[in-house]
Amino acid sequence: MTTSFFNGISGLKSFQSGINIWGDNIANINTTAFKESIPEFSTIFAKNLSSSPISSDVGLGSMLDASAKNMQMGSLINTDKTFDLALDKEGWFEVKKGDENFYTRDGRFSRDANGYLVNDEGAYLIVANANNLLKTQNGYIVNTSINTDNLTKTGTFSPISLPNNVILPAVPTTEIKIKANLNNNDKLTNPAPSDGDLYFSALYDKDGNFLNMVDGNSIAYTLGDNITYSNGLFQKEICIGNDVKDGKDVNFDFSVNGKEIKLTLPDGSTKEEITNALANALKENGILYQINDNGIVIEAQNALVINSNDDYVKNAAGFLFVYKNNPTLPNQFNTLNSLASKMQDALNLIYPNDTKVSVEEGKIVVDNISDDTIESKFIKTQNNNETFFKNIYSAGNVILPHTAAKSYQFSANEQSFGGYIYEANGNKDDISFRFFKKEVTADNTIWRGEISISNNGNIISQNNFDFVFNNEGFLISPQNITLTSPQNITIQTNLSAFRGVDNKISYSFNQNGVEEGYLKDYEINQLGDIFANFSNDKSVKLATIPVYHFVNDQGLESVGGSLFKETSNSNKAFLYEDAKGNYLPGSNIHSHMLETSNVQMTQAMTELIINQKAFSAAAKTVTTSDEMIQRAINMVRG
Repeated sequence: MTTSFFNGISGLKSFQSGINIWGDNIANINTTAFKESIPEFSTIFAKNLSSSPISSDVGLGSMLDASAKNMQMGSLINTDKTFDLALDKEGWFEVKKGDENFYTRDGRFSRDANGYLVNDEGAYLIVANANNLLKTQNGYIVNTSINTDNLTKTGTFSPISLPNNVILPAVPTTEIKIKANLNNNDKLTNPAPSDGDLYFSALYDKDGNFLNMVDGNSIAYTLGDNITYSNGLFQKEICIGNDVKDGKDVNFDFSVNGKEIKLTLPDGSTKEEITNALANALKENGILYQINDNGIVIEAQNALVINSNDDYVKNAAGFLFVYKNNPTLPNQFNTLNSLASKMQDALNLIYPNDTKVSVEEGKIVVDNISDDTIESKFIKTQNNNETFFKNIYSAGNVILPHTAAKSYQFSANEQSFGGYIYEANGNKDDISFRFFKKEVTADNTIWRGEISISNNGNIISQNNFDFVFNNEGFLISPQNITLTSPQNITIQTNLSAFRGVDNKISYSFNQNGVEEGYLKDYEINQLGDIFANFSNDKSVKLATIPVYHFVNDQGLESVGGSLFKETSNSNKAFLYEDAKGNYLPGSNIHSHMLETSNVQMTQAMTELIINQKAFSAAAKTVTTSDEMIQRAINMVRG
């Protein structure tokens, strides 16, 4: 009979524990990442009645055998806090409280007064710390020299402080990479004025049409009294007639290409006498000539300069200017500036101190600074370039006193790009790349590159380089160039000069410098990397939050709330790694999210009611047993 007491009392104890456990589960239904406990009961012991004709057990009550943890993940909910974290699969955060380390899935972290990430109980979140924040008198700066790759191997496992006043120091630019296609079409829609130093082989006319100048193209330039050019010869006709007797001798005093012709004939000499005498004088000086009905025609191939001190011959000159990529002779030119110089030299011979030849916005300008009229003109040659002639001919003209004659504008193929660099002191400088098609040869096209660095409009450095492309438009040299001001900067050039690109120019610019930045905020990605974001749009990794795993999560010891300790049954915490030893979290970490409790209210309430009913039944068993014993005692007494 007393066995019933044991059954009832053990039931009371067991179901009281069950009520306590399910009540605790219900009480923590809103506790972040709480894992419910499930009570498990067993019989205290059983005795087999051997005297019974059938197999029979006598149970002597029940007991709480275990309280198992339900490790199923709770739901994830969104929050507005950066340091609210949730794991979407298995795994645990590590926290440190006092001298002990614990594990939790409760990701409610915030910064304490010193910036450390802690939970609601003040336990520090343990991270793989890069230790790349250096404290200064005015706050913290980032040590950018520290490698932040695979911090679970290279970092320090410790709490981390995330201060408010952090500066990302400037990193000077040491490397630039540019990629561009220089439009090499024969027709430009937006040509730029030539600066005078570009070769005519690379220039365009005023309408943007390519000149196509080649070695040997030429033009004749004549000055002064009428002089012609035909069949490769300059010709100056000297008209001769019978001298009228006037008491004066016939005097010739002039020079042809520096050779003096001085001749005196008697007053009243005939046309034939004068012609023959003059012809003999020219012949003696090796000067080419022809006799015609009007008199004598003096001839020369490349230049004919006649300076006169008499009344029969007037000053006149003719020059053959020949285009050459590499000029070696006095009459050869390759650029606007060199042609303007040739023209100035020619004008000085016939109109000394009366002219000024200059290059202005791609035009050759001839200024008449005298009170006399200047006569000049351009004439086509057998090696004429028609496009070039049309663009230059207006610079040869009858120029009235104090006026000017100008060619049309010669235009250049200019491509301009821009970017920026950073100095060691944090200054942000502008860098510009201007490319001009400079020269076209039979084998190559050469572009001049002007690289200029400035700050607030003030030029810091300016460098010129020649970039050589083959006929297919591929860069031959240089592949890399180095600037020395304001610091050493290597520029990797990935350039091309292709035709047929519809005037579309591709360009990309990259540099490795970083301007000074001020902390904007912190963020945490799904790998658990903690980044500091700065005002210069740069982000720096400060730490990685490790996600720990256990062989047996059920073996963890609950120490209250959402904290657990490792045990011999759970084994040591470990991190996942791939075959190369790289850290793998095994679970994504979600910022601005929390994991809810995994307690199901309907199940918990049902279990609580069952345990309460069972407790009541056990209590009734004790009461009934007591009444039965009292009756038995009374029966004995009676």
